[in-house]
Amino acid sequence: MTKKPPTIRDVARLSGVSTATVSRFFSGKESVIAPETVASVRTAAQALGYTPSEIGRSLRLARSNVVMMLVPDATNPFTADVAASVEQSLNGIGLSMVLANASENADQQDRLLADAEGLRARAVILQGAIDTPRLREMALRRNNLIFVNRRPAEGITAPYVGIDNFAAGVAVGRYFSQQGYQNYVAIHGPRPFSGSIERLDGFLEGLGNPSILQFESSYKMEAGYHQALNFLADRSRRYSVFCGNDMIAYGVYRAAAELNVRVPEDLVIFGFDDNRLNEWLAPWLTTVKVPAFDFGPAVAALIEGPGKNGRRQSVILPFELKIRRSA
Repeated sequence: MTKKPPTIRDVARLSGVSTATVSRFFSGKESVIAPETVASVRTAAQALGYTPSEIGRSLRLARSNVVMMLVPDATNPFTADVAASVEQSLNGIGLSMVLANASENADQQDRLLADAEGLRARAVILQGAIDTPRLREMALRRNNLIFVNRRPAEGITAPYVGIDNFAAGVAVGRYFSQQGYQNYVAIHGPRPFSGSIERLDGFLEGLGNPSILQFESSYKMEAGYHQALNFLADRSRRYSVFCGNDMIAYGVYRAAAELNVRVPEDLVIFGFDDNRLNEWLAPWLTTVKVPAFDFGPAVAALIEGPGKNGRRQSVILPFELKIRRSA
């Protein structure tokens, strides 16, 4: 049988003080308690193994020290790096993070948003948000939403932390044009997602808006692989491919290898993100470097202080084209 966890009443009973005194101790109000009483309460709590309930505390204060972060794909290395950066920075300001995988699923995201409200989360960080009525309603009622890597949909007012995806797309398009590449292909993310369209529109702008092959895809390796098979069967052309992220680029590279298509002699591949796997497993991949470990300090600063006029300000991070062998 599982033993009941100790309560605040148990600590009060063992230390010989009131529950109100114990509550003041765990609320950080030691200065109003006699030093010998502080020592007695601390000793009793340690002896019992008592930890104050964060949920109970959040109900009393109407907020907690917990921040909830929703991610679109917990298996994506770039997503994981951003989450790790945010968690480390939050720990540095005394906050804890709950990580939840929304799996690019609108219903799952809405359920997690409800959970975040139940926890009285200090802030809700959405890395790759999906526009839903529930999200819009929550954004109207609360000012603790922070959008990461994917801008909030039109009509939602909340801070954004990430790069300028359109400008990055323009930079890639101009690079393709300067290199004299032809037979352009864009394997982009889902159209409803702002980051996907911004990267694609920027790429087209940088190229001068020519006619190109476009394939809509999820941000997974398998999707890049299957999309690449659609055009690599035509061996008469040297295609130049801009991928919505590095995972898609890995899939394209795998398809090329299976078909004996040489990179870059017969095929140009350009990724997006420059996740940490590239250094070890894909040092050949030319890509847009997004500074994953800069997200955490920026997000923590937004949570710690509201900024000018009491409103949190968006933070635009720098990006860089990392030119390697594949382009």
